[in-house]
This record gives sequence, structure tokens and C-alpha cells, in this order.
Amino acid sequence: MPVDILAHLLCDQPSPAVKVLPPSPALERVVECYCWYTQQYSRKVWAALDGQPALVFLLNRGNVQFSGRNKMNFSDGFFCSGILENTYLEQVAAGTRLLVVKFTTDGWAWLKPLLPQTMAPLAPLPAAWLLLLQDIRKARLRRQQSMLLNQFLEQRVPGNIMGNYLLHAAAMMIRQCGGRTTVAEICDALHVNYKWLERNFRMATGVTPKHYVSNIRFLHAWTDVHKAEQPLTGIALDNGYYDQNHFIKTYKKYTGKIPSAIK
Repeated sequence: MPVDILAHLLCDQPSPAVKVLPPSPALERVVECYCWYTQQYSRKVWAALDGQPALVFLLNRGNVQFSGRNKMNFSDGFFCSGILENTYLEQVAAGTRLLVVKFTTDGWAWLKPLLPQTMAPLAPLPAAWLLLLQDIRKARLRRQQSMLLNQFLEQRVPGNIMGNYLLHAAAMMIRQCGGRTTVAEICDALHVNYKWLERNFRMATGVTPKHYVSNIRFLHAWTDVHKAEQPLTGIALDNGYYDQNHFIKTYKKYTGKIPSAIK
């Protein structure tokens, strides 16, 4: 999804392009939020994920094209999971509108019949969601669209879901500190062993907790770079990188570019 969405949700960088509504109380263990995004002007956009599954509807009729490591084309929308590296949405037109269903850390597990049975970063929308999209496009108001999503999911999600409390707590700790932590510190705080945490993270998200931590840390650092309020060395150190060179290598890994190339 466009990185602007994650900067808004995770990195304390509010954007007028992003609007958020919560799911119904019955879905809180499965859906983190519904998010509407409107592209402000035509440009190539870095596509990023935070490590948790999401489903993206294209509210305008048309196609979305990805370039870089994941060269793919989708009409109507796509399912995304895991972590994207060096992937871009090509020349997203001004006025393009997306609706994102952002799942909780283990929300994917409760919706397996409705979602692609793969943890590949990008996959087409299954048929059931395409039928729902037709109704969502007819409902112009965000409240109406969220009600349609709630009704659709409540009919298909098992009742009395407890969810994996410790997994949710681990993800929340990582996000609250902006990824400036270690897996060992998370395990100590929650009194779980590394093998348990790694197994549960892989099952729920398709990535290891270490990769999840690194990804959240980089998203915060990327946001700081684009604020342009301090030198690159300061940004690197503030976000837990050893030095500027370490951060530049990580930046190129995720975006395919070095910071100075896009500032």
C-alpha cells in the first residue's frame, strides 16, 4: 500500500489524504481499522507494508501497477501480507481512491476461507471480495462502506474470537517503541521464549519477529527523513541504527534508492 498510509497510522505523521474508521466491536480481534486513502497528485509511490495482512480495494475503476521487485498488475484491488522491499506503485494518478481493510496481527488466521492461501506479499482479490466491492462502490459515504464491510465480515468470522493475546501484545510493544527494541527484550517483557514468538509470528504474518522489528524501525526512520528536520546521522542514531552507513544500506534494501536520491 502507499507508504503515506503507514506514516499516518504508525509514525505520527497525520495526512489529510487518510481517513480511518474502526470496525464493529464484534470484529476488533480480526480487523484493526478501515482506512480510506486519496492520492493527492500524480506520482510514483513507494509501496510498504508493516508486516500485518491487509486487503486493498480500488474504489475507482481501473488498474494498479507495481514495479521493482514485485512487478504485478491488479484490477479492482489486491491482498497484501508480509513485508515489501524495493516495490513501487507506478504513477498513481491524482484522485485515485483506495479502501484498506487492515487486519490485526493474527486476523488472517480467522479469515482463511476468504483470503488467498499464500503469504506472498501481493495477491489478487478472491471472488467473494470482488462481489462486495461492487456494493461498496455504490455506497458513496465512508460510514455506509464500513457498514457493508462489517456486515460482510460478521457473517463469516467465527463468534467469540479471543485471538492470540501474547502475539498482539508483542506487535503492540514493537509498534509503540517504533521498532527501537530487540526480540530478546520483547521475550523478556512477555515471559515467552524466542522459539514460541518466532513460530507464532511466522504463522500469523509470514515474517519473523526480527524482520517485523526491523521493518517498523525503518518505517519510522523513512518518515523522519522526509520530515527533513535533522541530519541523516541523527535520524539513523535516533532510530537505532549503528551509524549513517548502516541506515543507508537499509534504506536501499527497502526502497531501492539512497536517501539523497528522493529528498
